[in-house]
Amino acid sequence: MIDDNFKVRRYITEFCEETEELIAEYDLSSFDLVKFQNELNEPNNENPMFDCYPIKKENVKFIENYISNNIEWDFKNKSYFVEAHAI
Repeated sequence: MIDDNFKVRRYITEFCEETEELIAEYDLSSFDLVKFQNELNEPNNENPMFDCYPIKKENVKFIENYISNNIEWDFKNKSYFVEAHAI
């Protein structure tokens, strides 16, 4: 999704644990900065979350409220991150 407030694209990346290669990107359908800050333990409420934030198993239920694609979560073989890039 495009965050018009900060002019960034917000999405989830999926990486192979073994090779560290990017496997997929999933656009977020919406983004609530305060809720994501709380869920992903961002201590600074002034931080617009432009860094990469790891997604853990306990975050999946929350994240699924903000994606339109079904992700086949596999935390044994893959890693996932919430990211933002300038547009």
